[in-house]
Amino acid sequence: MNENAKTAVFFGVAAVIALVVWLTAPRPPESVVNAKLNNPLFPDFKDPEAATSIEIIEFDEDSADRRTFEVAKTDVDGKAIWSIPSHDDYPADAQRQLAEAATSLMDLTVLEIASKDPAQHETYGVIDPDPDLLKSGATGVGDRITMKDKNAKTLLSLIVGKKVPERPNPIREEEELHYVRVTGEDPVYVVALDTKKLTTKFNEWIEPDLLKINTLDIKQLWFRDYGVVPERGALEFRGDVTVEYDEAGDPSWKLVKNMVLTPAGQLTDEKMPEGMELNTDRLTKAKGALDDLEIVDVQRKPEGLSADLKADENLSKNREARRALEERGFYVAEYGGRVEVFSDQGEIRCRMKDGVEYVLRFGSIAIGSKPRTDEEEEDEAGALGLNRFLFVTAGFNPDAIPQPQFEIPPEARPKPEGDEAEKSEDEKKKEEAEIERIKTANQRKQDTYDETIKTGKERAKELNARFADWYFIISDDVFQKIHLSPSDIFKKKEEPKEDEAGAHDHGHGLPAPFLPGGHPAVPKPPKDEPKK
Repeated sequence: MNENAKTAVFFGVAAVIALVVWLTAPRPPESVVNAKLNNPLFPDFKDPEAATSIEIIEFDEDSADRRTFEVAKTDVDGKAIWSIPSHDDYPADAQRQLAEAATSLMDLTVLEIASKDPAQHETYGVIDPDPDLLKSGATGVGDRITMKDKNAKTLLSLIVGKKVPERPNPIREEEELHYVRVTGEDPVYVVALDTKKLTTKFNEWIEPDLLKINTLDIKQLWFRDYGVVPERGALEFRGDVTVEYDEAGDPSWKLVKNMVLTPAGQLTDEKMPEGMELNTDRLTKAKGALDDLEIVDVQRKPEGLSADLKADENLSKNREARRALEERGFYVAEYGGRVEVFSDQGEIRCRMKDGVEYVLRFGSIAIGSKPRTDEEEEDEAGALGLNRFLFVTAGFNPDAIPQPQFEIPPEARPKPEGDEAEKSEDEKKKEEAEIERIKTANQRKQDTYDETIKTGKERAKELNARFADWYFIISDDVFQKIHLSPSDIFKKKEEPKEDEAGAHDHGHGLPAPFLPGGHPAVPKPPKDEPKK
């Protein structure tokens, strides 16, 4: 027998085996399939709260990429925690979202039976994205959604296919008609489904508001504008400006410090540059952008990096970890007598009225981290919206809390000359009552102050616990609004008009402080650097 004949026999036998498997495979009886019409697709799934995990598998036919998104509730030290395994177990705000998704699937009603023939699965887009079942160049692949309970028992598994063309849902506009099939079964059904509740967008399963601040509570912004020049082993200083905000003030924005670098490598406060004023429009937009700072994605930090970005000895010696930091725009360096992480795009410190301080260190562009949505358009180069890496830490600065103003008790007040007469019993009683009142009032003020300090410290600790383990990825558009250089913060006064030649150059072109092992001209840390 020649090779061609052998090949023909081989394929013939394979076809017979495939036919036998299909004919003998378990499938629902015709009556069972027909009985689903106008009835729930998953009649045994009645409690949406029973779902403790959801897995959504998407398949991109153009790139043949298979993407898995998963949210699950796990037990950690006896406490139920929602997390996202597909994103390094980042904490999820998922209970309500999952319950809504489960309810939407629980209520699925079979409106039509589109087909009972597995040969038409590709036509309706309901081929299982299981990699063990997919063929090379497969088309008509659907999204598989699986929900399980706390015992890992499958509550439902569904493959969502194409939309039914030119058939809007006549009942609820938010739901669209889709072809679907139960995983492992042949029949294809038509159901009304709101796919928005089955989103794989990371930021819709978490608390996306990164800082969770009220902009009215912002007291001070400190812009430390510098960059890192790795090939020179240096920090390139560009400016260090602190401004204060008071909504009731006139003006509401005031300059606190404008630190510039002298040729000797010292930071000195030059106050307001001559002929300049604060650009309050840019500052107000930056303040608002801090409230708009949302999480696009996350990645885990390397081990050996503490919550306040101090680098331990192991990280300092770990070349792989340091290289991973540098790839994201962060560099380990010594400054002010301690080893910490500097960022490629400088940092901003935001002090709140309660003494909590956020420190935002900006890194490099995070390529490909943001999935494109239907609303987003590609630019001329075909690129998507850019995102950027960000480190966030929190601290508490008691200097932001005004010291209590105590009343002076009568015995501590200076006595007028000649007032040495013996007090009457009535006067003594009044004085004692006044002393007691002042003592109580002063203690109340002290207690309030102590409680404010305690609350602020606890708040900073709570925030650091949330920030500690993660690189956050944010929109570069928001970064551009927050990241202000001195040239953004100051603008020329409109009146009187100043000659442009009289404007100072602040920070640009000045000697750069070096990283460890470099030139000793490192600017000394400001004395009022926020306390950790």
